[in-house]
Amino acid sequence: MTSARIEASESSASANLAADIGESQDASFTESVVLYEDNYLLVTNKGITIHRYYFPFLSDRFVPWDQIEYIKTAKDLGVKWYQIKEWGTALSDIWWNCAWRFFKDPFQDGLGFNSMEHILKHNIVIKVTGCKTLPGSCVRNPEKAMAEISKLMRQHHSHSN
Repeated sequence: MTSARIEASESSASANLAADIGESQDASFTESVVLYEDNYLLVTNKGITIHRYYFPFLSDRFVPWDQIEYIKTAKDLGVKWYQIKEWGTALSDIWWNCAWRFFKDPFQDGLGFNSMEHILKHNIVIKVTGCKTLPGSCVRNPEKAMAEISKLMRQHHSHSN
């Protein structure tokens, strides 16, 4: 057999196998499409990954869209200064990922303090179905991130605003 025939028969066999197991119509086999990403947050068509979330290993937390009830900025949620922490939970039910919140990121923004307005605008809070603790994450570009999140929330939840 020539190499062209072998390749054609292999691709035909792969297509038949995919059709037999329903791969072409199963959403779990689709690739993730990255719509927003920064050092703290990854937004894909599958869900949201919060980087540097779990203590003490800085591991990530993934939340699929079908488990998300809402995502709001800390400002829109009415979060107070005493409910925010650099990592973990403060006087609230929000668990924050590890991020520079009160202090400017010395590697990107120089030395100094962030304003409360900046902090509230650059942090989001996620309500996960069945969870009492709300995941919170810093976000570098809140306008872009929330625009993508809003589109995906409308796609996955017809009742969301």
